[in-house]
Amino acid sequence: MTRRSIHLSTPEARAARRTVWWTKAGAGVGLAVSLLLATAAWALSQVLAQRHFLRRNFSRDQRYELSQVTRELLATLTNNVEITLILRPGVELDDVTRLLAEYQASSPRIRVRRYDPDRDVAHVTELARRWPISQTDCIVVAAEDRVRVLDPGELYALERLAGPTGVQRIRRAFRGERVLTTAIYDVTHAQRPVIYVLAGHGEYSIEDPERLRGLAAAARRLQREGFELRTLVLTADGGVPADAAAILIPGPRTRFAQPELDQLQAYLERNGRALILLGGGRTTGLESWLRRWGVVVGDDRVVDGGRNLGGGLLVTRFVRHGVTERIRDLACVFYEPRSVEPAPEVSGPVLGADRPRVTRLALTSDRGWAETDYLSPPWTFDEGRDRRGPVCMAVAVERGSMEDLALGLPLTRLVVVGDSAFVANGAMVGGNEDFLVGAVNWLVNRRIQLDIPERPIEVRQIEISRNGLRWLAITSVGGVPGLVAVLAGFVWWRRRA
Repeated sequence: MTRRSIHLSTPEARAARRTVWWTKAGAGVGLAVSLLLATAAWALSQVLAQRHFLRRNFSRDQRYELSQVTRELLATLTNNVEITLILRPGVELDDVTRLLAEYQASSPRIRVRRYDPDRDVAHVTELARRWPISQTDCIVVAAEDRVRVLDPGELYALERLAGPTGVQRIRRAFRGERVLTTAIYDVTHAQRPVIYVLAGHGEYSIEDPERLRGLAAAARRLQREGFELRTLVLTADGGVPADAAAILIPGPRTRFAQPELDQLQAYLERNGRALILLGGGRTTGLESWLRRWGVVVGDDRVVDGGRNLGGGLLVTRFVRHGVTERIRDLACVFYEPRSVEPAPEVSGPVLGADRPRVTRLALTSDRGWAETDYLSPPWTFDEGRDRRGPVCMAVAVERGSMEDLALGLPLTRLVVVGDSAFVANGAMVGGNEDFLVGAVNWLVNRRIQLDIPERPIEVRQIEISRNGLRWLAITSVGGVPGLVAVLAGFVWWRRRA
């Protein structure tokens, strides 16, 4: 033991121990620096991944893929939007959570919170004091002091089917993006455009659910687009309100008095906007008044051979315009169409700010004609009395200089359609809906159109025969384990060999 102590206390031994210590210390420092650099690299990669990332949707039905309309709206947000989910676990929660993840990825302004009403009772009670929550499950979209409370049932298009156990509700389409985007638009825009619907002349009513004369379905469609609809009766001491983004005259059946026409003229002279729907077989006084705007409304019935289906006229020929860009390959059905044509004196290119520019929108085929003796069907073309096609049934009117348009100044705009029944509750499908919405959006010069198509929910089923089920059972129960046993035996034999 004495020799070992002497040996360890020699200068050489002490130098060796110092060398070993410094070697270990250097290795420790190197390891610490390596760990520090690796942590910094990981943190930097996370920051870069959050700021610069690439997202791709490879799902088959693209149910949660955001449309271009939603992306444009999210890009224009200037304030934060708080979306609070007060939902129990279920299908609605799963779908809306996946969809809102796409919203958050597209805009940092979207903030999402979720509470379970059964577990987070205190939080939900506090939120009920702030917001008008009257139900257990709901979705709240809020921005500053504007709030929209959504029912989860609005996220799906349901179909009721009679089954052996009663009426069943089956989800046919997912409309979550449409509902959420419209709610975000409502709470982030200071004022919704107001559309005044004229009444007092037998017009269609926005509160009437009746199939042939009601306008309730069209009103709901425009409200989904972000418009506010109000009923207006023209009186002697008041004209069109100043906050009117546009007026809608849906199918009047009685004549307008001259003071009412003067009020409409005064409104349009203030760069007003109007959608006028005139059904056939009636004289309302608007026909002669529209002449000063370069529009001729005929006292006739438009007929198109081979396109008169079920009491309506199938219209597929549209001029490319801001009103008709939504229709694309769809068709409209006009039920009592009359001709609406540009007046001859303004049918060509017109220069100057005081003369209206009239554009044809919807026409018949070359086989169509304007029937003057429309009260005596069946209708046949009479040379010299009837007018050959193509016959125009809708026009767009614009008055104002191109300089004003380039500067973004308001212009007077009208859309006149020779039919009114196409907006009734029973007709609000397909191209009829798109024509109405396109006309209103063009009138108010709104480029963002909020009506987003529904995403169909596909039900996928695997059909297999009894023999197929038998072979599937044999393969899964005996085939796979047998294959594993054969491979294990082969490996054992190779190792023995």
